Amino acid sequence: MSWLAYVDESIRTDDGVYVLAAVALDAADGESVRDAVRSLEPRPGRRFHWRDKEHFERVQAAELLAQLPVIPIVVIGAPVDPRRQERARRHCLAALLFELATAGVDEVCLETRNPVADRRDLDVIGGFRVRGMIPATVRIGHARPGEEPLLWAADVIARAISAAEGRESAYRKLISAALTELRIRLD
Repeated sequence: MSWLAYVDESIRTDDGVYVLAAVALDAADGESVRDAVRSLEPRPGRRFHWRDKEHFERVQAAELLAQLPVIPIVVIGAPVDPRRQERARRHCLAALLFELATAGVDEVCLETRNPVADRRDLDVIGGFRVRGMIPATVRIGHARPGEEPLLWAADVIARAISAAEGRESAYRKLISAALTELRIRLD
């Protein structure tokens, strides 16, 4: 059995919360989960993105993920200084990648941000490996959400938890059955 994880982030600068979310799944379930996630965006050639959706579409997305054979894992970092988001990302990424590696995930796909930020991620991950936090056997790379629908699933988890950290706690309830949630202090 081979395990995969897809990762996305959400930042709440107004109240200083950084959420890094992963959906982990058995590689054998990859295509069926991709097909299910693709159903969230009925317009061909478009990607699902939480911020572009109405409340009812967000609820449908969270309910769909709750039914799929995925394990949602989130790291919530706070407080975040808006000027130090990369620091928050590093700390949350360390916790998340350690958790995924410990759980036996073989491959991690992070949502691409831009070439400079992606290179920064890989440099930081290299440092984690040198310190023994992540084994060299875990493959880690980046992909575009337009090319990898499983990143949409990570977006749903990240945004649902981010919203729940604000004033919309109902989203957490929709995905909480299998949710692993880690909290870290960033001050």
